Amino acid sequence: MDKQRIGDSFASAATAYDTHAVIQRQAARHLAERIVQHWPHLTSIFEIGCGTGNLTALLTQAYPHADILATDLAEAMLTACQARIGTAARYAQMDGEAARCEGFDLVASSLAFQWFDNQAAAIKALHAQGPRLGIATLVEGTFAEWKAAHAKLGLQDGVLPFMSEQALLTLGEELGAQVSFETITESYAHAPDFVRAIKGIGAGTPRAGHRPAPLGKVLREFTDGITISYRVGYVVGPEQLPHSATG
Repeated sequence: MDKQRIGDSFASAATAYDTHAVIQRQAARHLAERIVQHWPHLTSIFEIGCGTGNLTALLTQAYPHADILATDLAEAMLTACQARIGTAARYAQMDGEAARCEGFDLVASSLAFQWFDNQAAAIKALHAQGPRLGIATLVEGTFAEWKAAHAKLGLQDGVLPFMSEQALLTLGEELGAQVSFETITESYAHAPDFVRAIKGIGAGTPRAGHRPAPLGKVLREFTDGITISYRVGYVVGPEQLPHSATG
């Protein structure tokens, strides 16, 4: 992944992000529900890829006395998050794939890990540092409709190479964590609105080496609008908390 390009793309979208981040808000809410169900009491949380604070806000509400460090690759996203959350969290700009999080009860992240070069290795490295995991990431099946339209036309799509469900299940078993999946959909009356929404959240960076397909040709495959699927995988666990936790 071109981290600089990804960071710049998300930074440029910081002011418009919340207008388009419908799926991102749903995934953050569903992840927060899973985290709270597993661990009603946490004293410290390290968040990776906080964006404008969708998950951060939920965590500060659920754990008002916890030390929460919100991090993101894009400084503009951190600025937006801090403007929203204020002093209920601390903030740091960093590449989550190289994060050091020893001493925290939990590493939390919603829809950021799919941008990592090797998310399985990153998850293992974070787990090895001690914290439990509460992660939502996109897996294969995401943007299935968009990919199918490209395939029908004999075109290459620029969709990220998402992790397979089986790979995530295997990883969860190795770490002693629970893994679950759900499909969240969003519909657009006009297909170009989907493209604008993706750009609006800063997620328009294609996979490495991709040459853009003729967009107009692809969009004409969706004359009646478009419904896009997001396949979300949740990794939560292991159950046991570090000795410093209160519950």
